[in-house]
Amino acid sequence: MKKLFSFMPLFILAILISGCPKPCIEANYTFAVNSQITPDLDSVHIGDTLYLTSSFSSSLKDKIGGAIVDYSNANNINSTLGIGIFVDGNKIPNDAVFNFDYFSIKGGVYNDRNVASPDGTQQLIYQELNGKYELKIGLIPKIKGIYGLGVGDGLSTGRSGVKGCQKATFSISLNNTNQHFYIYQNIDNGHQITDYEQKHAYYFVVK
Repeated sequence: MKKLFSFMPLFILAILISGCPKPCIEANYTFAVNSQITPDLDSVHIGDTLYLTSSFSSSLKDKIGGAIVDYSNANNINSTLGIGIFVDGNKIPNDAVFNFDYFSIKGGVYNDRNVASPDGTQQLIYQELNGKYELKIGLIPKIKGIYGLGVGDGLSTGRSGVKGCQKATFSISLNNTNQHFYIYQNIDNGHQITDYEQKHAYYFVVK
């Protein structure tokens, strides 16, 4: 599963933030936010639509220091969505970005060909609206199969008009009522679901 749910490059980008007296490598803030995939059905049909949504206030509690931080006017808040298909009972999914059509309602979804696995990873960007950061995208399956989605954690390089290092990471957890872990456990008999999978993984079948 490491292929599908490997999002650590989000945290090792060495980006210089304008206005910092020295390179801003480490994040100043870490925030915890939620996302959902709906409808949370274990099976859908070709042509159905799945929605990935996330919404949170621009005032957030910092997990590092515990303070409430006004993180409005972020330069960008980016995340990723890993998409894989399990073929012939193989425990490692094949890249499957292009097994779906996509559309953006709030924020955006796009495919960056410069990342390590562009055929298995979509890029996500949040939109700031009325004091909140919003993401809502649609996925329409085109090919039958058993799929896994991996929602990546997020990163912002800073805030517009604010001096000093304002880099932040976002711990993004799925809070679906059912993420259908049994689907993967049927493929990998006896697999114990990890804490990371509990937060980020979602499985379903396209019929």
